[in-house]
Amino acid sequence: MKKYLSRIIKITSLLLFGVIVCSISILFGTSYGHSLRVIAAESILTSQHRSLAKFTFLPQKELDDLLNSIDNPGWANSITGKKSLSQKELEKKKSLPLVVNVETIKEKFDDHYFEGKLMTISNPLNVKLVTQQGTQGNDVGEKIYVMAKRNHALAAVNASGFADETGHGGGKTAIGTVIEDGRVINTAGTADTSSIITGLTKDGQMVTGSYSANELLKKGVVSAAGFMPQLIVDGEKMITHGNGGWGYGPRSIMAQKQDGTIMFLIVDGRQTHSIGASLKDCQDLLYERGAYNAMAMDGGSSATMYAMGDVLNIPSTLSHNSRYLPNAWIVTANPNQKVEVSIDGTPASQSQIADIINSSAVALEEK
Repeated sequence: MKKYLSRIIKITSLLLFGVIVCSISILFGTSYGHSLRVIAAESILTSQHRSLAKFTFLPQKELDDLLNSIDNPGWANSITGKKSLSQKELEKKKSLPLVVNVETIKEKFDDHYFEGKLMTISNPLNVKLVTQQGTQGNDVGEKIYVMAKRNHALAAVNASGFADETGHGGGKTAIGTVIEDGRVINTAGTADTSSIITGLTKDGQMVTGSYSANELLKKGVVSAAGFMPQLIVDGEKMITHGNGGWGYGPRSIMAQKQDGTIMFLIVDGRQTHSIGASLKDCQDLLYERGAYNAMAMDGGSSATMYAMGDVLNIPSTLSHNSRYLPNAWIVTANPNQKVEVSIDGTPASQSQIADIINSSAVALEEK
């Protein structure tokens, strides 16, 4: 018996050694293996653990080049030349029906796969940015359901990146320019310092590019949040080669069609059911669905979609609960507006919608 076990152990050890040698040969001796290490490095460099990228054993210059492309992406200012609506036209547009639809997205490729949620909002005047109010602690932001409940939101997704003072995803202080209800909440330096942002004007037009807070206010922007990179600008794809330089991971993308429809794409990542998406995956998916402008919001563990009292996706935090955030894009109903909400083909009842709109909604705490 001992001789048999010894033989099994020896064979197993030889097989394991062979697998290790083969894997090392592929990773360090083939172009495919190099590509895998680049993707791994990109994913790490876009996380809060950049120092771990050295363990991909890429040359330091290559790591530096990857980091520079991540921190300094190409950009273009979207055209905002549409005629402003009169007050009468604006009020009429606000009263148009609001249709919110959420569908599950699943994609599979040779080397990765992902699952996510795509939300479409028919009326852009129902979308706005709100900031955390510090109700959950002095050193952290707020969970998405807290911001949604306070604002009687039918739906919400995360927005800005943030400075992590706690080292544990505190989400208190947003990075870059933040505008809420026409007021500047945060800047990248001063009100005249430019940074890459996405915003919505009072007429519901999405604006993306590198702007200062003062420039945005002059353009009539009433909601804005900063992150990067841009994926689509004025109908043109920004990623024309490679996968976008950020590896595969959880994503949060904001987009708009030419007819004004807002789209939010939230992709799960770093999990068995969903490895994650590249930025090019997200760009191409939204482009096929009519996106005219699209830009990445904070992804990673922040990527969260909430609707009708529940978080719909599975965040990549260790607990899989949503993290504390500095702000969020929310969807609210206007007075006397007809509202329809559907999640994966199942419509919400009018009583459910009325409960939220009439401020008596109780957002479900995370399970």
